[in-house]
Amino acid sequence: MTLPEQTKTLLDTLSFPVSYDQLGQSIKDANGLLVCDVRGWGKIQFMDKAEERHDAIGFVIADLLNGLQPTK
Repeated sequence: MTLPEQTKTLLDTLSFPVSYDQLGQSIKDANGLLVCDVRGWGKIQFMDKAEERHDAIGFVIADLLNGLQPTK
């Protein structure tokens, strides 16, 4: 599957907007359905401000996904 085909499949799957849930460490769609878990704690747990780094990753991924939302 090509990237444009993958993007279309993604857009047909999600209900926008998606959001990052800090407590659940996951990204959910507008209907509250799980899109993905945000992982990576093993890599960043010993870095300065690990929690802020982890949340930043979740917020940025959600923002990037929302940027794919077609305008109506």
